[in-house]
Amino acid sequence: MKYLFDHIQNVNELFKTNTKIILLTDYDGTLTPIQESPDLAILSEEVRQILVKCSLDRTFFLGIITGRSLKQIKKLVNIPKILYAANHGIELEGPGIRFSSPEAKKARCNLWHIYMRLFQALHHIEGVYLEDKGYTVSLHYRLVKKAKDVEFIAKTLTSITKPYVERNAIFLSTGKMVYEIRPPVTWNKATTIQWLLTNYFPLNFGENTLLIYLGDDKADIEVFHALKNKELTIFVGNPLDTSTAEYYVHSPEEVRVFLEHLYEQKHEVQNECPQ
Repeated sequence: MKYLFDHIQNVNELFKTNTKIILLTDYDGTLTPIQESPDLAILSEEVRQILVKCSLDRTFFLGIITGRSLKQIKKLVNIPKILYAANHGIELEGPGIRFSSPEAKKARCNLWHIYMRLFQALHHIEGVYLEDKGYTVSLHYRLVKKAKDVEFIAKTLTSITKPYVERNAIFLSTGKMVYEIRPPVTWNKATTIQWLLTNYFPLNFGENTLLIYLGDDKADIEVFHALKNKELTIFVGNPLDTSTAEYYVHSPEEVRVFLEHLYEQKHEVQNECPQ
């Protein structure tokens, strides 16, 4: 995996040889720094403005791919007429599409029971944050300071969810200081993007189109693996955490710099083309 800005000329060549860009990006840890509480992860106006410019430019097709709920991510990003893939792809909304997984809807009752049992068992622990996202539940423990409390959270989660896991009624995954409780569907960020590439993206985003994906978490690493050697994949964070992306940047701040560079480069190429 290579540091993006050490190889920016190679990336610029990709911009020149592809007339269209499908820009797909994670939110937390990619467009915004990871915060102590998810509620604090607010998109900076600088990043939002560059995303707005991309959304209004016919060269780009913009999508946000996130573990957050659809309602949350639409409110946080607040850009109309772009693609939102929420709850790891369980909810999709964008130009010409509105979808939520029927299988995920069936699991809603189980998720609610698990949420309530976890709340009753863990609400006394300082720093724990339990998030009901409709089709998934997230258990955040970033603010939990005592090691014994972190251990208790893990044991409690296992105890409560084990019967559901054993009968394939839910699926468990982990992220950065968070446990994700999901419905038992094969739908995740990677499968969502592969489906979108085959079934959704407009026809004019076919040939001579470069797909760029940016992300920072385990769910994004699944995407990098699925797109390996096919598209432009950029990991955000410590390069020792993965080797599946083609490039890496260190932080959301460097993501902002890259997005500005991408937009400027595409406009330079457009201005060079004969009218």
